[in-house]
Amino acid sequence: MTLYTPLNEHDIFPTDQSLFQTRQVVTCNNRMMLVDSIDNGKYRIVQLLSTDPQDYISASLTPGEIISE
Repeated sequence: MTLYTPLNEHDIFPTDQSLFQTRQVVTCNNRMMLVDSIDNGKYRIVQLLSTDPQDYISASLTPGEIISE
């Protein structure tokens, strides 16, 4: 079977399940994103979940940025 997707192979078929236990979907400033919990209400963005192309231009919403809820 062939999957045509922009996702990485390891995102579709993860090998380390413990990595995904700390990830969660949060809404910050009316934008949904997949994040890793760091501590004290702070998160590191893993993936922006938006249908608005303007959201992907914002430097503050790039993967790896630290946000607080």
